[in-house]
Amino acid sequence: MIGRKLNTRLAELKMQSKETMSKQQLQKLFEHERDKELERLGEISEAAKIFGRAGDVVDMELDLEAGWAYQLLAKFGTRVELSLEEGCIGLSYLLKNGVPVSHVDAIRINYRAERTTAVSASFEAGISRLMYHFEIEDTAINRQRAASKIFEGRAAALLEIDERHELVDKTLSEFTGGGRPAQRAPQVPAVEVVAPVLDQTPSIPAEAEVLPEPLAPAPPSEEAKPAYLDLTPRPAEPGKAIVTPKSGTQRVVPVSDFEQECEKLIANMGNEWEPATGRDAMALVRIFKSVLIEHGVEHSGQIEQYHIGQLRQHLNHIPTDWGRSSRMRVMSAPELRAEGDRLKRLAEAAGTKPKVGLAATTIRKHFGNLQHFLKHLKGHGFEIEAWTFEGLRPRKPKAGDIRHQQYKPTPKDIAPIFSTPVYTGSLGQFRQRKKPGPHVFHDSLYYLPILFTYLGPRRKEFAGLAVDDIAKDEDGYVIILRTNAYRRLKNRQSKRMLPLPDEMVRLGFIEYVEAIKRLGYGPLFPDLFSDKTNNDPGDRFYDTFVPIMQEALGEKMWERAIHAFRHGMADTLKQAGVSPDVIDDISGRLTEGSETNTRYTNPAGLPLMRSVLQNYPVITSNVEHKPLQLLPWIENKQSPPWAREGKK
Repeated sequence: MIGRKLNTRLAELKMQSKETMSKQQLQKLFEHERDKELERLGEISEAAKIFGRAGDVVDMELDLEAGWAYQLLAKFGTRVELSLEEGCIGLSYLLKNGVPVSHVDAIRINYRAERTTAVSASFEAGISRLMYHFEIEDTAINRQRAASKIFEGRAAALLEIDERHELVDKTLSEFTGGGRPAQRAPQVPAVEVVAPVLDQTPSIPAEAEVLPEPLAPAPPSEEAKPAYLDLTPRPAEPGKAIVTPKSGTQRVVPVSDFEQECEKLIANMGNEWEPATGRDAMALVRIFKSVLIEHGVEHSGQIEQYHIGQLRQHLNHIPTDWGRSSRMRVMSAPELRAEGDRLKRLAEAAGTKPKVGLAATTIRKHFGNLQHFLKHLKGHGFEIEAWTFEGLRPRKPKAGDIRHQQYKPTPKDIAPIFSTPVYTGSLGQFRQRKKPGPHVFHDSLYYLPILFTYLGPRRKEFAGLAVDDIAKDEDGYVIILRTNAYRRLKNRQSKRMLPLPDEMVRLGFIEYVEAIKRLGYGPLFPDLFSDKTNNDPGDRFYDTFVPIMQEALGEKMWERAIHAFRHGMADTLKQAGVSPDVIDDISGRLTEGSETNTRYTNPAGLPLMRSVLQNYPVITSNVEHKPLQLLPWIENKQSPPWAREGKK
């Protein structure tokens, strides 16, 4: 009995270990965060060259301001907010390390923004993931040390300016012992932050040690004034005035430059954002800019909570499809609302529902992008009033509501699609694919609906497949889903291998792959790609396939036409008793909350996938195998007849 009790106690001690992380683990975490930040900053530096800003002193100062904000978080933690006013220990720390007084306001704004992020639940979750990755015991003290190393790594990257800003004339910045040209500072009162006399400086605790190589302090000057950032592309137009902020103590950015700032935000996000996300963010900024101009707002310092409310109301009254119309995209805010009113009158006369007002999910997405943009401006030291989205942003749907939002087509619902002329014989190409005739063409319109039915992928995952993404193992053919030259994947779990359905082999898909490869094409479905513009293959497939669906299904046509295949496949397998975890692995999802599924097991293997996919009934058996027939312009390697030159 004593032995069993001792063993039990030993097990408890092992499970409740409070082991602190080693110096080696801390160093690895620091190097990881520093290197990641250096890579991001390198991409930003390359993007700066596009705007003619290589060697610009302002960009160097923005890095240094952000770096010192992170250094404050590393030294003093996040539980207490430093005011950086006279008598604040954080201000003393900055001054002792040679930070110019004129940059304290910008550092304060950066510090507050990053501290807000650092106390959020998402940041805590990120720390936990990093600790798991570096095999660090997840305790409160270890989390604090890990957070400090994360901030320290980012600070080290931002403060390392010699290589990244080697073209900058260091004599132009107070940070590096020089001074800014007088003409760059407008006539406004100097920053009201006074450096304390050195012999009265509050003592700094031991943990807030000074950096080993502090930057040299700038010589004091009674005429020193804060430098204001002009973000107009170089070379600047002669005589262009810099907008003066209403408060006289912070920088502002003109509303006319918002799109340029959004381009910087997109460059900053790098690989975290897909191109489509960047386009959505830019669309939102253009909407917001138009609303601000309508209300006479000239620069960021004049934006008030009222204007964000006006943006919310504006989204209720514009045409739902405004983004698809080149004519409406160039309309001003009042013109768009007038167009919305016109559509309402037409719909009322016809007794139909007007296509006016953006959907709640779209508005949530736009407000998420607006939050990113405002944080970007605030983080770069521009004056932005405190804002809130409470009462404006539609609430996130509850789990119970989400389950019923998307129709889940059954195999019986989908089957009529495979009796259309695309599979039985059509009159010709394009619109003639909907009319009966002698031709069965093998292309994306023929094969992708079968793949969507049996495997339930995301639209762009399969529309952007490359010829080399089809391979063979000992049990059959497989589809390799990975990032290629034609599209990225949504997330890490999207990278997977799927068994090719037997019906695809029966219907000549392997012969099709070999034919496309012999012709020298890279993408598996070249009919979805233009040689004149960089188009989205998933969107091209949507435009050609949805009319075929509508013709086949009539009144039974469901919303979110192609995405519903994904839900239908998952639901059919679930109703057949397949484990939801295996369905997630096939679909490229990762359900959180299951420790076994996320940490202790690998994704389902191909043999298991082949086995469970047999639970989806064969609904293409009525489709006859036909000799391979490519589209004529694909076979002749001609430009797509539908391709158009991009707009200038």
